[in-house]
Amino acid sequence: MSSTVGRWWKSFSNSCKYLGASLAIVLVKRKLGRRPHDWTLWLTLGRLYEVGYQWPQAIDALENARKLDPHNAIIAQQLSHTKKAAKEESAAKR
Repeated sequence: MSSTVGRWWKSFSNSCKYLGASLAIVLVKRKLGRRPHDWTLWLTLGRLYEVGYQWPQAIDALENARKLDPHNAIIAQQLSHTKKAAKEESAAKR
């Protein structure tokens, strides 16, 4: 595969990934309107925001999940991972 085609394909596949995540965010937010106390939806929303590198929204969603289930190790691990990734990206931009 030529490098031009390879770059195009990578760009295209990333665009599809972000479009899919954007649609999923809309659907999860709609469900949260009906089930705002479901920590699994907040966790899912946080992960979807992370796919799009929307760090503040990801962290907010994960913190909402943690408030609903403060002793959940999965939420704690994801929140830690997301904060670390956001910090690393911020440092890389400087």
